[in-house]
Amino acid sequence: MRAVIHPALHPAAWRLPPARLLVVEDHPLYREGLIGMLQRNAPQLQCRAADSAEQALRLLRAHDDVDLVLCDYGLPGAVDGLQLLAQVAREFPTAARVLVSGSEDPHLPAQARAEGLLGYLPKTLPIPEWLGALARILAGDGWFPPSAVDEAAPTPRQRAVLQYLAEGLGNKDIARRLGVTPRTVKYHLTAIYGALLAANRAEAVARAAKKGWIRLP
Repeated sequence: MRAVIHPALHPAAWRLPPARLLVVEDHPLYREGLIGMLQRNAPQLQCRAADSAEQALRLLRAHDDVDLVLCDYGLPGAVDGLQLLAQVAREFPTAARVLVSGSEDPHLPAQARAEGLLGYLPKTLPIPEWLGALARILAGDGWFPPSAVDEAAPTPRQRAVLQYLAEGLGNKDIARRLGVTPRTVKYHLTAIYGALLAANRAEAVARAAKKGWIRLP
């Protein structure tokens, strides 16, 4: 990471709530640089680190209080970052998931959004924007690059959430129907709103119905 922005000078750091993060990154220089930047600018964040998918899962199973997993896309071994984060969702549904990458693949942010992730952070993102993006993510709002427009069909779980939205159910009722937490429903809604470029539930339902993703009751 580049220059350090002191929280007294950067409002984005003030908006970051206390949270427990797991950073999954196999390159030591970037991993240590990212964690160092976060600790200097936002000491209210507690950071653990893993250098592989296997170590990340071991840490999560030992410490199931992680609020946010920041995972690099290009991990060593047969499992990439998206695959690891999919497993994280199955085992730890209350943990927010964000993909970090230096890849220039223009479709990767859309893939991340389609998988229900709460964000996609390019490694080239300037520190002030990193802090602002994290503030949005930890608030449950999500953050993706402005150019990332996802036209992919929703995942089966997102389609189920959309259908329940069309039926007028609230987050708690949807969570009970799906057997997940209301926070997980909120993550799915963030991904759905982003994919449909919708500002609210009614707009999301209308656009999903127009695309043929759901049936209106």
